[in-house]
Amino acid sequence: MVVGVSSIEIFLPESHSLKDKRQAIKKIVEKTRAKFYISIADISQNNLWQRALIGFSIVGVKQDHVNSAIENVCEYIESLYIGTIINTRTEIIIIGNEI
Repeated sequence: MVVGVSSIEIFLPESHSLKDKRQAIKKIVEKTRAKFYISIADISQNNLWQRALIGFSIVGVKQDHVNSAIENVCEYIESLYIGTIINTRTEIIIIGNEI
């Protein structure tokens, strides 16, 4: 089993309050969860209006599949045009023997 865990830092230029930020994050999380059926959540703990940190995980059998799925999720979030990805961090965990 291969587990990919990723965090994405997003710049939200249209966000001018914490309420705007929450609405933007909610839209990103809900649309991404519906399209890819992944575990995804807002993990930011700060009060910056224009920055958000979103984390997600993907489980698969092959590392190549998990890597490409993570790239697809990042590209999709960018294609929503709600914000711009400014940083990503990904870790791949292999449990047992990879097939």
